[in-house]
Amino acid sequence: MSIHFFNKYTYTKLPISYSFNLNIMIATSLYTYIAILIRNKLPIEKWFFPAFLIGILLPDIDTIIIFLNFLNINLYNHTFGHSIISALLIYLILLITYEIYKEKAYLNLANGIVSGMLLHIFLDILMSINLINIFWPLPFNAITIYNNVIIQYYLKTYINILFFLLFRYFFFYSIECIINNSNKKGYLIKILSLSMTIEIYIIILYAIFMVLDMKEISNLIFLIGYCFSILISYYTILSGWNSFNYLKNEKNKKGLFKKERELININ
Repeated sequence: MSIHFFNKYTYTKLPISYSFNLNIMIATSLYTYIAILIRNKLPIEKWFFPAFLIGILLPDIDTIIIFLNFLNINLYNHTFGHSIISALLIYLILLITYEIYKEKAYLNLANGIVSGMLLHIFLDILMSINLINIFWPLPFNAITIYNNVIIQYYLKTYINILFFLLFRYFFFYSIECIINNSNKKGYLIKILSLSMTIEIYIIILYAIFMVLDMKEISNLIFLIGYCFSILISYYTILSGWNSFNYLKNEKNKKGLFKKERELININ
């Protein structure tokens, strides 16, 4: 199966797995970075912050599903994961769970996930050049505030490299959270350390094939690299859930963010 794709450079018929990336820009890792920066401003209730991170990552489940060929490419307009209707449905389900078990953590889970999803959707509307169907499955047109010609293909390429670097930073941040919360997650730290190395190789390969103008291979590397990054991020948050919870005192909080402040020059 294939689709037609047009840009200022070519008009060609490409396999779906290769052509899919040519017309998109994924900023999920940037959103996780924003979440890290605003962490001190967010509620400190149990489960809220890890749920908030999951909510920020959750909308791009669309991309993974498409890559695994569970959805037809023609359905891709940022559908289920990028829909306000979906966010409200998830919130309703979690509220029902809260009403059944009467456990405050479930309410924090609901608030965190939906807040993260809505932030992702809002930032996509402001920043993304992709069509976003925010009212799916209702029969409204998908929206975008940009024309794709505003951000040209090679500029998107450089931005995607930045996003891979931000995924790598998120893995580093996760290691810091695990260490500073004294959780026995040595296996997870090893996975994250290896993932940080893999991210560098992904960036190098992606950049090399872009420079060589081998778009089909670079697009495949991007898709594999993105799915790897997002799946490791999901696994990290779910496996190290308690490591992302609030810190009980200011001393530990300052220790947690010391290296991050040095890296991003925040006073």
